[in-house]
Amino acid sequence: MIDELINESNAKVEEGDFKLLDILHHFTSGMKSISTEMMYKGTDELRSSCGGAGFHVASGLVTGFTDHAPLSTFEGVNTLMSQQSARYVIKQVKKTKKGKKCKSYFEYINHLSQLISSKSTAKSIEECQSLDYLEHTLKVRSAFYLEMTTALLEESKEKDVVK
Repeated sequence: MIDELINESNAKVEEGDFKLLDILHHFTSGMKSISTEMMYKGTDELRSSCGGAGFHVASGLVTGFTDHAPLSTFEGVNTLMSQQSARYVIKQVKKTKKGKKCKSYFEYINHLSQLISSKSTAKSIEECQSLDYLEHTLKVRSAFYLEMTTALLEESKEKDVVK
């Protein structure tokens, strides 16, 4: 998916069209942040679960940990990468509040209220394991967090105005 988006974006940039850069930056900064954070924590957990041997150079874990540790800082600190990725999604939510529609990957944002109030219809384990059900579940979870986050941001801005 990202490779295709990169190729499409590069072709459009050559034509002078920079519209895909925002979404490309959203995906790549978010993926960089999540993947390097998971790698850092996972490598550290693996190393520490080996006890003292995890600190011994002969285990090979120490060099792996020191190789991976800087990646959450290189090419953009993860905190900033997460913020940049989140900023794009919040921008999409604001767009829907102005009556505009999100497209493609963010179409679910057009239906935040319905998603939040939806109930599970799954009646078996097989239904819960279906990709459609899992995708819907992720949309519901995202909708909940997007509503909560945008409400907190608006509340924060109101407090700044009152001061």
